[in-house]
Amino acid sequence: MTMKNSLAVKILRGSFFLLLALVASFVPRLLGLPQSSQDAADVATILALFMQGVIWANIIIGYYLERQIRRYATDGSSITTFKALGAVARLTIWMVLGLAALSALKIEIKPLLTTLGIGGLAVALAVQNILSDLFAAIAIVVDKPFVVGDAISVDNYRGKVENIGLKTTRVRSESGEQIIFSNGELLKSKIRNYSR
Repeated sequence: MTMKNSLAVKILRGSFFLLLALVASFVPRLLGLPQSSQDAADVATILALFMQGVIWANIIIGYYLERQIRRYATDGSSITTFKALGAVARLTIWMVLGLAALSALKIEIKPLLTTLGIGGLAVALAVQNILSDLFAAIAIVVDKPFVVGDAISVDNYRGKVENIGLKTTRVRSESGEQIIFSNGELLKSKIRNYSR
């Protein structure tokens, strides 16, 4: 493994917000600024630490995800599963860091979660198609009717699966063009898997 690609080097390169948090935390104290400036600096420090946590989580998850994908490069189902697990891990860490940042800013979390629950229901109804594609992506990952690298045909289209994303699946046709299917519509169609 080269030094350029090591995890420690990637983490150090992505430490901008940590430096910003240190500066925001100590400069008002060193300059003897009033308490209002220190309070604003404390908020900036918490937000910078939140952003730093998100960046480090992305770097660490991306690094280990890349290693696992390289290890299982020939197994399309494992690659698809690892990508889905990476997306779930990122989302979970972002939510935990967000709640920790709100708690550190002394914002009441219980009323916020209640509001988000009610608002989430309204948003879920508004973005029903997007959620349908997201759950279809989860079904594709779990059920594995096809995986990355499989030759499939859907309706009159035939090609090799290149990528299974959270919203769409990309297939490279035999003539070379890329065909993009919505995951929800893809699962409603009859799929022929020529690789199995």
